[in-house]
Amino acid sequence: MTAVRTAQKTAIALAAVVLLASCGRNAPEEGATSLEASISPSSTAAVITTLPPTTTPPPTTTPEYIIQQGDSLSIIAQRFGVSTQDLADFNGIADVNSIKVGQKLTIPPTTAPPVTEAPPATVAGG
Repeated sequence: MTAVRTAQKTAIALAAVVLLASCGRNAPEEGATSLEASISPSSTAAVITTLPPTTTPPPTTTPEYIIQQGDSLSIIAQRFGVSTQDLADFNGIADVNSIKVGQKLTIPPTTAPPVTEAPPATVAGG
């Protein structure tokens, strides 16, 4: 096993020496192709690549909600900006009408902002 590793190391070292020695050539070898002859170690070229800007998606959170008295799955779904079916599927609820007070729901990720309730309108007396 040691002889094999020594042979591998020797082969790698020999390849490195040959590679380094070939870096100092100025004239192409006889029989070199036109592509090989046109590229020499003394000629350098800069390649600049412009990548498109990346956009980082907003972090996805999966808030939890505890069902309260008077809640329905459709009201909860609307409050969090998801469909009733998505909310049911995400929580493994087969019957959307069978939810219980105190039951914990995980809200599925969405790109839509949650619906916020507007404060009650006030009427100015006049």
